[in-house]
Amino acid sequence: MKKTLLITTIICGMMAAGTAFAAQSMSFIVGNQTPTGFTLDSYLTFSGYNANGLSYWLELPAAQRTFFHITAETWLTFTDPTQPSEPNEFNYPMTNGIDNGFYATSNDLGATTITGAAPGVYTFFTTSTNPRPSIVSDTTFNDNPIPRASFTITIVPEPTTFALLALAGAGLGLLAYRRRSGTR
Repeated sequence: MKKTLLITTIICGMMAAGTAFAAQSMSFIVGNQTPTGFTLDSYLTFSGYNANGLSYWLELPAAQRTFFHITAETWLTFTDPTQPSEPNEFNYPMTNGIDNGFYATSNDLGATTITGAAPGVYTFFTTSTNPRPSIVSDTTFNDNPIPRASFTITIVPEPTTFALLALAGAGLGLLAYRRRSGTR
């Protein structure tokens, strides 16, 4: 009994160690952010195996998807006839699991334009559930899921908008001052 328990413990320990070394993660760097668009660089880190494929999609909550329009995809070009033509929008509804209520891209994201988005903070996520899970394929064609990753962009008004708001505030302040001093 003790020998069986020891062997079982060793095997479980080896399996856990193998899983610990076979880890993968995605990270993103937002670059070239302007008031009307941004570019995105993505990085994959993995260990414990050799990879020959990467599949990931980005997603947004349904209410935000209309603000962001993909203008270029520079990572790869799919020749799969089931993929829509580039550039691909946030057009694929995720209706299950953690991604419920989100819309995903049909392909990887390159450069994006922003139209009509209110100033604020917007967070993009990688997909995590079927039918479009984010995965790394190893050389034996096993799919290794990528933990959900995210990046955030902040949309701020253009400097001219700030200048107009400041000018309007100064004008209102001057008008209030003149009315107040005229009633004395």
